[in-house]
Amino acid sequence: MEENPVDHPGVPQDMYHTLGSKTLLIFVLQRVHAAFIILLLTIGAFILKDYPSLKTVPVAGDLTPYTNLAAWALLGIFVVIFLLTFLISWLIYINYKFMLGEDSLKVKRGILNKEEVAIPYRQIQDVDIERDLAFQMMGLSRIAILTAGHEDKDDKDDQSEGILPAMDKDLAEWLQTELLKRANVQKVIEEK
Repeated sequence: MEENPVDHPGVPQDMYHTLGSKTLLIFVLQRVHAAFIILLLTIGAFILKDYPSLKTVPVAGDLTPYTNLAAWALLGIFVVIFLLTFLISWLIYINYKFMLGEDSLKVKRGILNKEEVAIPYRQIQDVDIERDLAFQMMGLSRIAILTAGHEDKDDKDDQSEGILPAMDKDLAEWLQTELLKRANVQKVIEEK
């Protein structure tokens, strides 16, 4: 499936689109903390396993085989946790999609608990693009959609209905323009 929206070349309307290719990296980085800590412990264990004073510990004798075993065990745990982290991030990524329908923006998300949210264009008051330093360096943006029924702009919960957590910068700018255009068209039609 193409990752670019309607006005980008070759993508039909009424199809769900992913958030962009760089979004997977953000999802992995948001969840990799435990694996990173275990990686640091693994590096420390591999450094310490050949430490000379471990061979002459007065109470236990030679601890080198145990530190060697611990280093390899930590490496195995790191690999398993990193693979699980990547798998979970990938599942979140492939299940987080949006579509511009005729009368609303539809967002699908969730792995086990699937959720589909429709945000009517007539309720959209503003569409903000947020880019912190990491997002700027990676060419990503976060979209926050302010609706008439959900006016808390300071809500940073990724699961609120009006937030697309990370998407390519050009895709975010296009989506912001398109949503504001459709929201204004909807308002003009209703005023007549």
